[in-house]
Amino acid sequence: SLQLYTYTQCTYEKGTVVQGSQEGWIEMKKCEYTENGNAITCWEANVVPDYEITKLMANDDGKERTLSSGITPLAGKFYNITLNKDLGYTEVSEGNYTVDNEKGLKNLAKLVNNGAIDINITLTADITLTGEWTPIGIDDKHQYIGTFDGGNHTISGLTVTGSDEYAGLFGYIGKDGGTVKNVVLENVQITSDYQYGYVGGVAGYSRGNIENCSVSGSVSSRCTAGGVVGQQFGGSITLCGSSATVKGTGEVGGVAGKTDNSATLTACYATGNVTFERASTINTFAGGVVGSNGTGSILTACYATGNVTGTGTGTGSCYVGGVTGDNASGTLTACYHATGTVSGPDGATGGVTGRNYTSLGAPVITACYWGDNGQEQGIGYNQAGTIGGTEQVTDGNWQNAANAMNAALSGKGWQYELKDGSSRPTLKKE
Repeated sequence: SLQLYTYTQCTYEKGTVVQGSQEGWIEMKKCEYTENGNAITCWEANVVPDYEITKLMANDDGKERTLSSGITPLAGKFYNITLNKDLGYTEVSEGNYTVDNEKGLKNLAKLVNNGAIDINITLTADITLTGEWTPIGIDDKHQYIGTFDGGNHTISGLTVTGSDEYAGLFGYIGKDGGTVKNVVLENVQITSDYQYGYVGGVAGYSRGNIENCSVSGSVSSRCTAGGVVGQQFGGSITLCGSSATVKGTGEVGGVAGKTDNSATLTACYATGNVTFERASTINTFAGGVVGSNGTGSILTACYATGNVTGTGTGTGSCYVGGVTGDNASGTLTACYHATGTVSGPDGATGGVTGRNYTSLGAPVITACYWGDNGQEQGIGYNQAGTIGGTEQVTDGNWQNAANAMNAALSGKGWQYELKDGSSRPTLKKE
């Protein structure tokens, strides 16, 4: 048994301990005092905050009693109190959890990071986070492969600072079923100074699927940064948007810093500003939607409206575009950059993409447009590839561009429309 080395007053509200020290075998002490002329009785014990007292058993008779039985502990006796910690979440069935508060979400993150990587989590209320957040799926050894359903609720105040390799609400989403959907991230403040880090609002690195998520706030990395995800390697991002400001020195994009390995981005948008600083020797890729669109990856019906700007005196090359900084053996279909300025320190800057490049296959750009963003050419450096209908909208009238993009999107599930009073196209289901 645990001998009590000091008395600590134990108080509880609705059966949950709110003050105390340690758990274990309890030596209870009856205390009586007078307050405002009233006799007050309390009990002192070394119990733990956030645990629920469910049972009390006196050792001398071995009988187990619940709190409701009105036990009167005796001074100097030892008692065994059964405590159930209030973790802030509910396990509705094996491997399936609901959560509606900060403590519960943080405890579920711990659960995943301790090995329960395949649990399913559903938010049932808006949650405000305080203090430093530890990402769910902290690294590549703890890739989250369950389903996280935000239920269209809002998580606000997400803050990550320091040197995390993978930083975001999630660190690493795995490919074997990992899905994050229907969550609004408001006023995130995420930064990492890890040299080759991956930083994003929803996830630092994803090989899974991200659906119907939005991000606002600020995202910053020494290397790869995106408003929604740092890097998307395979898998998909669908109907996601970001108004976050994004900063980095490697691959930087309004939605994703880098896409690779046949990743797909569909009906995604970014309205926040993307800024980069040219690194000393490595190449830098910055785009309104994606910094670097890699091998086999496909962007369909995606757009950006923020500034994409950069500075720096390093020797690495810079590729900057309104939609993507680089399109290396990837495909862009019916994407555009409308408002905002696109500029970079080198000549490889384009209204749509900074570089169209053949690595493991021919890149393809179809029916993509740019507006008055400071660029006269759609592609900054066209090393190779097929181009079809890359054109600038010079008069501010996007109707013809929307018609051409819709023709390219026929049968793909999405169409552009110019709503009344709108000066640029927005998306709707086909």
